[in-house]
Amino acid sequence: MGDPQIDLSRLKLARKERNLSLKEVAKITGYESAATISRIESGKRGIKSTLLKKLSTLYGKPLDYFFVD
Repeated sequence: MGDPQIDLSRLKLARKERNLSLKEVAKITGYESAATISRIESGKRGIKSTLLKKLSTLYGKPLDYFFVD
């Protein structure tokens, strides 16, 4: 069994459901730019478990929501 896969579309969807911009998420989570969050959402950059936990709390979603079923 491999590592669990993140459903990147759910990251973006959850952010949009909370009406948060990439810039707002970057600021709240301590990242320097909106581009970093954009790269994570598009799969061009990996996501650390610590950030995923922060996003889970920020977006009001359980951690398992972000994983492929």
